[in-house]
Amino acid sequence: MTLKSVTDAAALLWRHPILWSVGLVMGLLTLLDLIVPLEVGAFYTQPLLLLQVLVMPFLAGGIYGMIRERDFSGAGFVRSGKDCYFRILLPSFVIFFAVVLTVILLAIPLALIGGVIAVNMAALLLGVVLSIAFFTFFYDTAAAFERTKTFESIRRSVEFVMNNLWSVLVFYLINIVVLVLLGFVALFTWSALLVNKLEPLLTMSPAELQMLMPEDVLALIGTEGIWITAIIYAIVVALFSAFHYTYKASFFNSLVAGVIQLQGEYDEKGRWYKY
Repeated sequence: MTLKSVTDAAALLWRHPILWSVGLVMGLLTLLDLIVPLEVGAFYTQPLLLLQVLVMPFLAGGIYGMIRERDFSGAGFVRSGKDCYFRILLPSFVIFFAVVLTVILLAIPLALIGGVIAVNMAALLLGVVLSIAFFTFFYDTAAAFERTKTFESIRRSVEFVMNNLWSVLVFYLINIVVLVLLGFVALFTWSALLVNKLEPLLTMSPAELQMLMPEDVLALIGTEGIWITAIIYAIVVALFSAFHYTYKASFFNSLVAGVIQLQGEYDEKGRWYKY
């Protein structure tokens, strides 16, 4: 089912170009994140990041809603994005503050302990944060496909992951493989385009290479190299974002399709009443 979702996502992207919109917007925002601070100033970094946070729920909701309703028109995208916007935005804030609170609560003993034990505690802290992200990752698809409210979408994500643990692990693995492949192609392309500018690195000793700072590399490749780097990185983000969100929707929908969740309650005599 997990591998079939990959082919389903690829077919959707092939047949319905509007699904690439999330990738195009994410790629453009990524390009702005890299270029604007260098060309204009670091003052605009936080506003751009805030814009990205506020835009993403609309884009994700639009993609999920189109796949749910099988309506791949521009009007369908806008309608779904508006309908799912707060269903996705509010749980994301809850998860974010839960992670922040966890980090603060665990950082206090880290500061008090110090030393080698603190390093182990830092690994524990990272593990806790990753665990939260792992189990709540499908909150947005639950909110869009099942129309759940804020806390219910988070609970539903945890339930979905626990009920489909191995499939979810394969899902994460496929995303990692796709990202690594895109990164490898991007690195090869970047090296080929900037081979002349990077040639001085070949003459440096290992000690000199270790002393290199990011600003030294930027100075070496120049303005043209910075633009090439930003464009290649933005293309990778665009391609991966389009694949990821479409694959995520296909994966979630395929596993919950046909599962009828009856809502109701038992009375005092044990009789079931469906809403």
